[in-house]
Amino acid sequence: MIFGQEQPKVLEEYGGSIFVSSFTLTVIALDRCLLIIRPNKEFIGYNRAVAIVVAIWVLGYSLALPTGIFSKAVSFEKICGVFCEEIWPDTSESGLSSPSRRLYGLSVLLSQFGIPALISSVCYWLISRVMSSQLERRRGHTLLKESEEKLVSRKTRANRMMIAMVLGFIFAWMPLNAINLYRDLGSSVNSPWFSTVFALCHVLAMTSAALNPVIYSWFNPQFRSAIQSLCSGQRKRVKGKLHTEINTKLTEAITDVKIKPELILNDCHQPGDQIL
Repeated sequence: MIFGQEQPKVLEEYGGSIFVSSFTLTVIALDRCLLIIRPNKEFIGYNRAVAIVVAIWVLGYSLALPTGIFSKAVSFEKICGVFCEEIWPDTSESGLSSPSRRLYGLSVLLSQFGIPALISSVCYWLISRVMSSQLERRRGHTLLKESEEKLVSRKTRANRMMIAMVLGFIFAWMPLNAINLYRDLGSSVNSPWFSTVFALCHVLAMTSAALNPVIYSWFNPQFRSAIQSLCSGQRKRVKGKLHTEINTKLTEAITDVKIKPELILNDCHQPGDQIL
């Protein structure tokens, strides 16, 4: 191990970014909810926003601190390698049971996954209710059919995006939290399937970093139209470039052909004809 016994403590602290990501998504959901419910009142100004961001990062890395404190480099001779493992003070001799680790695992499950998912779901549900009530009030007025269709389309698109946000968060993080809870409850991690399943769950959780931008862009009609215009423009440029290259090749081929006069005469006159 390059950095010795302190490397696991440093690496495990990077787990704070997981809490930061979850807390940030939760705050975004709360901010949207307050903005929709009370549009005339400013809840989060610049100073408050800075304080919230700092608090998110401090709280996130504080919650990840125990894993950094109790992580050590453990050598496994059978598989020829040194790995970072959590060794809690009250770990049993078998290495499978630790009340402190179990309690910490449950707190991580609630703070990183359960509570953020619940708050986001409630916020988006409230937003959907407010948008539905606004749509019903506008329907009470005389609206053009085109305007009404735009309102319905906007509401449908917003609802789908909010549902996709919540489902994407649950889809990305539930498997990893479930497998961590399975491990923290003292179940055997020496099973042949555990390492493979844990790796797959971890990869799935890391996709959440790319999942949210994809959801935002997919449900944004301006972004989709810009991407379509870009792709169609690329196709047109490629097609125009291909036509230019073909015309250039044909011109070069015609220019390079050397036409001899006697060949033309032979083609035009039969043997025995007199040439004037």
